[in-house]
Amino acid sequence: MSITGREEPAGLTLRTSGLSARGLPEIAVTGLPPYLGRAWARILAVLAVRLAAAVRSGGEVPSTLAFTPGDLRDVVGERSTGWSETVVGLRRDGEHLAPVPPEDFGGTLDQWRLDLAVRLFPAARS
Repeated sequence: MSITGREEPAGLTLRTSGLSARGLPEIAVTGLPPYLGRAWARILAVLAVRLAAAVRSGGEVPSTLAFTPGDLRDVVGERSTGWSETVVGLRRDGEHLAPVPPEDFGGTLDQWRLDLAVRLFPAARS
């Protein structure tokens, strides 16, 4: 599994590659500010691993995925502190899944993307 990216006029697009070989939809995020690219590439990697594990144990593509600092460390080798678990929604967007805020998030999609990146990777602030 890998993460590919490209810059477009509306921002950075990142996409997993390899989930479809397992019969799963790829996960993609579009319109990212470029400075969030590295953080979101790591988030997508963790989501891809958690998605594969969830489907392996339960069969259906879930509407949300939870992950912990341990998942982040195991998948991308990053230590992250100050949080215990985060939940990311998954919404069908054409042929792929798009990460979306949990239902109780009160801000915009862009604000959630920034908030999540900075919470997990404080250096993503700039």
